[in-house]
Amino acid sequence: MSLPARWPGWIKPLFLFVGALLLNGCAEKPAPPVFSLYGYQRLAVVPFDNQTQDSALPGAVADEMTNEIAQINALPIIQVSQVATYLNGKRAASDDLLTNDGLRKSLGQRFQCDVLLMGSADGYAESLKDEDPQRVVVNQQTGEAQWGFNTDRKVTVNASAKLIDVASGSLLWSEKNSGWSWHNTWNPLPIPGTVMIPDQIRQFIDVASLARHRMRNEGDDEPDAIDQSDPNVLIYPRSGYFSQLRQNAIVQTVGGIVGDFRPRGGWTPQLKGNTQ
Repeated sequence: MSLPARWPGWIKPLFLFVGALLLNGCAEKPAPPVFSLYGYQRLAVVPFDNQTQDSALPGAVADEMTNEIAQINALPIIQVSQVATYLNGKRAASDDLLTNDGLRKSLGQRFQCDVLLMGSADGYAESLKDEDPQRVVVNQQTGEAQWGFNTDRKVTVNASAKLIDVASGSLLWSEKNSGWSWHNTWNPLPIPGTVMIPDQIRQFIDVASLARHRMRNEGDDEPDAIDQSDPNVLIYPRSGYFSQLRQNAIVQTVGGIVGDFRPRGGWTPQLKGNTQ
């Protein structure tokens, strides 16, 4: 049985109709944010608290949160540096805004804001570990092999945030999140690929000093190892790898928090006729 040379004229419109139905069903439906910033007058970002050994982390988290909220384009934002200057002039701390009604309302009048973003850097951890050397076949046809080891690097950042009503001091919203970023590097070792037994590699390298064989950025200064439970060492100021991992972890942490403010599926308050 042969197929017709041309499809009937009604086939094409039918395919278009069915395709439109499928696309409409798969498309994300417009949905308002979990907490809408639309309709507020202005947001002031208060200096974040710090519960970590990284003194620069609260500022980095607050800045990233400010940038991501600004991209939503819901309301004007007073940056953390402006609020910090104001509080310093009043010889007040961030937490005083929760208990001092006069200070909070005075800040609101100064910046014409009706909502405050407060937060905290709650945790920061770095880990660095060299895995045991292993022999890897790099050419299946010839059987050529190479000795090397993996270096595992990881950074974890924990943060929390809340919105405070300027007029009443009441809690409007709160959220917390944990973000992490990791990077593994393969480090070749000066051991002949013909060596088969792990015990024989000791004649070529000092296994206790694997760190000196790591692939790293020029100028990086990393310790031999660090466990994420050790709060006394900060690697990222001395390592390009860890500096980037720290930033990636901050972005992931903040992204999960600010996600509550983002509308979905093209929702806008204008189209919905509702700013709340």
